[in-house]
Amino acid sequence: MFGWLDRDKKIICKISKIWAEWMILSTGIHYDVLGLDNLRINEQYIFMSNHESALDILLGVVAIPNNIIFLAKKELFKIPVFGWAMKSAGMIKIDRQNPAIARQSVDSAVYTLVNSRFSTLIYPEGTRSQNGELLPFKKGGFILAIRSQLPIVPVTILGAGKALPKGKFNIKRTRIIVVIDKPITTYGMNINDKEELLQKCRTVIIQNLNNLNHNRNAKYKLYSA
Repeated sequence: MFGWLDRDKKIICKISKIWAEWMILSTGIHYDVLGLDNLRINEQYIFMSNHESALDILLGVVAIPNNIIFLAKKELFKIPVFGWAMKSAGMIKIDRQNPAIARQSVDSAVYTLVNSRFSTLIYPEGTRSQNGELLPFKKGGFILAIRSQLPIVPVTILGAGKALPKGKFNIKRTRIIVVIDKPITTYGMNINDKEELLQKCRTVIIQNLNNLNHNRNAKYKLYSA
């Protein structure tokens, strides 16, 4: 019940971070977070992350210090208990059935974000990559960013796919790197700029993946567009 009363999701997000931290530690996985100084804790952002593993959700929750709420497809809200918990936690429902309904979902998401203080985390690939290669980005999250005028923060996760690949259930103990890059402003952009915004974000993540793969045992280099 307190989920609905917790308007800014401070309690929900605190509980989520404690739970996610415990889950990560219980696996024996270690992680490094780079770029935290790029964020302001009280600012709102739309975080965009690559997606290789089910661990990415936990890593996003523990690595990002801001209060974050996820966008989730509507089917998940129909799952007994789990769906209720998602709704109570303030997760934003996205319906992809047809273009008209999808637009309504974006309208609702924009309204929710503009009238709140929390950020959101999106995986623009839409599904997990099986080989570590970055999949094409879907445009919905970038349209949401432009319409809400919230800055986008590229998030790059390296190593999660090796720790827990898609379709596997055994977690391999390894070190994971999470890079939080500089915000990309959307101020003054309109819907026609969505492709440019998408490519800016994608370029940052690709460059970080390349840098981190080549410098895994050296000092990590943070790329900024």
